[in-house]
This record gives sequence, C-alpha cells and structure tokens, in this order.
Amino acid sequence: MARLRHIAIATDDPEATARFYREGLGLEDAGRVDSPLADGYYLTDGHVNIAILRFKDELAATVEGAPRYAGLHHLGFGVDDLKGGIERIQEAGARFHPIQAQHPEALEGRGANVEVKFTGPNGVMVDLSGVGWAGAS
Repeated sequence: MARLRHIAIATDDPEATARFYREGLGLEDAGRVDSPLADGYYLTDGHVNIAILRFKDELAATVEGAPRYAGLHHLGFGVDDLKGGIERIQEAGARFHPIQAQHPEALEGRGANVEVKFTGPNGVMVDLSGVGWAGAS
C-alpha cells in the first residue's frame, strides 16, 4: 500500500507561503529547494512533507495540461517497492510524466527526494518515491 508523504504547493512567493504554514499551522523547516526545476522550501509536521515551490519553467509547472504556478501541484506517495509501484500505477491507467530527463528505471538507486512522476486519469500529478522526501516519515 502507498502512503501519502508529500504534497507540493506552487506559489510565486515561497517565503510568504512558507511563513504562513510555519506561523499559522506550526510546520517546521525540513530543507530548502533550489533545483533547475524550482526553488522554495520543504516543511513538515513530522509525518508529511509539504514542498512550497516556485517553478522555473512551464514544463516543471505543468499539470492537467497547463502550467500551474499557484495552488496544489501534486501529491507524493512513498512505496516500499519503486519498480512494483511504477508497474501498479501504470496498470491503473497513469501516464509517465516526462519531467525527469531519464526513464523511471534509470532512477533506481539514486539518493533522497528521487521521485517518478505520473499523471492520473483525472489529470492530477502523482509522484512515487522509494526513498522519500526531507521531513516525511
């Protein structure tokens, strides 16, 4: 069974958005994001990680067929067996989302925060990870 461990929120102001979740809900810092795709923060309640992301290009921001620079962007599920999880989600109708440069099999054995992205039948992006995210149990 997959476990919800990661939620991503797109924003044009990561500092203000992160401050809201810290001050308003008591979430704690788990790390910073500064990748070719996005910059922002990882926050946590100790179980689930929330990524507050400002996307740097349209491909990274695209969900449901169009860029989304504000609001819920994707959900991340931890799986015990990444290869089996990939097979299961594709059999259920998900399509691989080519945000990574490599095919999912090329990601095996990589470090933390490695995820494989898919688009479900309703257009919502779903990440699978066998190693998890900073601040998620």
